[in-house]
Amino acid sequence: MTSTVEYKDVVESAKAMIPRLRERAKETEEIRKIPESTMKELKEAGLFKMLRPKQYGGLETNMRTYSEAVVEISKGCASTGWIVALCAIRELMVAESFTEEAHDEIFGEDPESVLFAGVYEPRSCTAKKVDGGYLIEEGHWMFCSGSQHATWGYFGTIIRDEEGNVTDQLLMTLPFGELEIMDDWDVMGLKGTGSNSVKMHNVFVPDHRCVSFSKALDGEFNSAHLRHIPLYNSALFPGLILSLGLPGLGLLKYALEFFQQSLPMRRAAHMGVDFIKDAASTHAIIADAALKIESAEYFFFKVADDIDRWAESGQYMEREARVKALADIGHANKLLKEALDALLAGSGSGFAYNGHPMQRIIRDFLVLHSHRSLSPIITKENYGRVLVGLESNAIRY
Repeated sequence: MTSTVEYKDVVESAKAMIPRLRERAKETEEIRKIPESTMKELKEAGLFKMLRPKQYGGLETNMRTYSEAVVEISKGCASTGWIVALCAIRELMVAESFTEEAHDEIFGEDPESVLFAGVYEPRSCTAKKVDGGYLIEEGHWMFCSGSQHATWGYFGTIIRDEEGNVTDQLLMTLPFGELEIMDDWDVMGLKGTGSNSVKMHNVFVPDHRCVSFSKALDGEFNSAHLRHIPLYNSALFPGLILSLGLPGLGLLKYALEFFQQSLPMRRAAHMGVDFIKDAASTHAIIADAALKIESAEYFFFKVADDIDRWAESGQYMEREARVKALADIGHANKLLKEALDALLAGSGSGFAYNGHPMQRIIRDFLVLHSHRSLSPIITKENYGRVLVGLESNAIRY
């Protein structure tokens, strides 16, 4: 089965949705998930299937196309951009990591309905090896974005030997109906992502839907039937972390746009001019913010291009290059925070009113920015260790 959407049209489709996404932003926050009208449009545009293999109805694009589309959607609504980013990157993760048997089971009956949600890091999980697979006796995963829309999930858990020593991290995929979704996503920002906690109780996952996450991170994929397609040689962890940072870029592009559009109507006080747009301080602030956003875009798209370049080469991205990619993402995240701070310095206190677009931008970005995987300090520290000849402290990269 092949998609009717050409992937060159995906970014333009994302751009076209921006006005409607902004109109629905308040509703998205209030219902704490993506409205069904938005989900329908996203699916029709093929945005969730950007990284899915063509043989399963996907568009099989590349990381650069995916990145540009996520940024456009995020300019309309950060929560929606976050869901597109994460649900689409899970398609890549599942395509690369699992076997043809697993893929046939997932996509065999109704590929158009398939949507992934999942978390690779459990808060707690007890998994036991049994005949033919694993029994998840108890499992708890927080921050499962898109949980209320998903039909299939992927989840990670730690595997220990009889002495309690960690032997591997398991990655598993299973129907979402086998999980319990908690109603606990009551937060200050990214409210519409529906990032609820999920739980498992005595769930059996067959062997063909379980893989070693450690091996997958190093490019040892089980998808022999897709090895001839460059996309499915993409570095897994840099792609996952890139997906977390891209919505912030779209969000700050919107913040800059909003700041610019509001300037002609804003009178100045104590600034020596009648309008804020005529103040030298405004000129310095907006230039600083614009340059930081442009620089962040460079680093994000550089990572996407690097992942694509390595994948096209037939070689899996080297470990040092993966650590550098994470540092690039962390640095871009830092630049975006600095851009937001600059814009706030020139915005006054109007954002204090509930419903003000800048307030939503602030809340959404602060939640995104604080994600540990995007940490400018941690990602730079690990890259710095590599630069002086030490091993990265990161467990995954």
